[in-house]
Amino acid sequence: MRGLSSVRASVLLAYLLWACPGWAEGRAAVRDSVSLQQGKAAMWRSVALDGWGQAYNKERVKALLFSGAELAMLAGAYGQHQEWRDWDERRRRELEPAAQEYFATRADFYLRDRNKILWWWLWLKLASVLDAYVSGSLSNFDAGWGEQAIVEPVFLREDTPGVRVRLTLP
Repeated sequence: MRGLSSVRASVLLAYLLWACPGWAEGRAAVRDSVSLQQGKAAMWRSVALDGWGQAYNKERVKALLFSGAELAMLAGAYGQHQEWRDWDERRRRELEPAAQEYFATRADFYLRDRNKILWWWLWLKLASVLDAYVSGSLSNFDAGWGEQAIVEPVFLREDTPGVRVRLTLP
């Protein structure tokens, strides 16, 4: 029985060394610069409402842009849906075939336009969710090296302007 206990203890010790590398050195494990929990929280907020995930990540301008775009698209889709219902109702009430065809054409235009706006809204929702997740996950990432980039105009010849980017890494 004693041999079995030492095997269990050694397996437990091996697991602790593997799972907690900082524990073996007597210090807390170094925290990774990528925070997946904050990314997931921002992602689910953005799923609920466009811009909420960006606001959670303290990106106020992007939050306003995503929220405004979502509201504009949903309002546009609602307006096109109302127009489609009106033209379809007119088509059903009309007895003359030429007028029915005209009303059906107009109703079809508004229906296709509404569906197109809803597809755009779906792509916007996907972009908002992905942006919130990536921004939240990389919120702890140190990007201080980007402040050392220098952009300066360069003229190789008088007729060909260009831009030179000098990047200095610490």
